[in-house]
Amino acid sequence: MPEPTYRQILYASRSEAGIDVDHILQQSRHNNAVDGITGLLWHDGDHFVQVIEGPESSIAATYARIAIDPRHHDVTILSDRPVGAREFGYWSMERAGKSMQDGAVMLARLERRLTNAPETVRQAFTAATKR
Repeated sequence: MPEPTYRQILYASRSEAGIDVDHILQQSRHNNAVDGITGLLWHDGDHFVQVIEGPESSIAATYARIAIDPRHHDVTILSDRPVGAREFGYWSMERAGKSMQDGAVMLARLERRLTNAPETVRQAFTAATKR
């Protein structure tokens, strides 16, 4: 039986000032569990970089919601590609950011997860973590 193909979108956006990222993450984890989406959200206080992956219809609907969400500005897709296997399969939605207490641990986990990711995905997260 052939392995299912998933869609993966990597995007960047500016975030609205004073947003509650923990609330966004809580909502995302719930919605993503229902929709079969995995991924990673990076937030540095001013910008988001996020990768979402899962079934085509779920990713299309999720990205459509993100694109019109008033908490995101200047949403830009950096990569949109099919993947044969999940690259963030263990994370229903993980959060990373410079201000987090376990930031170094998260960066190490992120680097391991990005080992097989395409160069565009690695570069986007590398750039975000250096801001």
